Amino acid sequence: MRAPLSLLSGLLLAAALLAGAPARAGDDHDRAREALRDGRILPLERIAALAKQRFGGDILDVELEDEDDGFRYELKLIAGDGRIMKLEYDAATGELLRAKARDRKPERR
Repeated sequence: MRAPLSLLSGLLLAAALLAGAPARAGDDHDRAREALRDGRILPLERIAALAKQRFGGDILDVELEDEDDGFRYELKLIAGDGRIMKLEYDAATGELLRAKARDRKPERR
């Protein structure tokens, strides 16, 4: 099975963020790259696998946030049952911190 384009785009974006994108205000990119290199955060691929294993479906969007208490991966996915899920994972441990679901809209006829 081929990975959806949005997942590949998200993985490429995160790889650029963590492995070579120019630093921006606050050196967030540098801090993220260093955290990944030093093993203080998990790779996005591992977090994506955890999300897909638990909820199924396809990942639509990924963000890595540098919060005061550490890095967080924020994922948006469409679950196997059609719900849109917003998931927040601790980037260091892979622990699911928050999951919010929105039911899919009924089809119009």
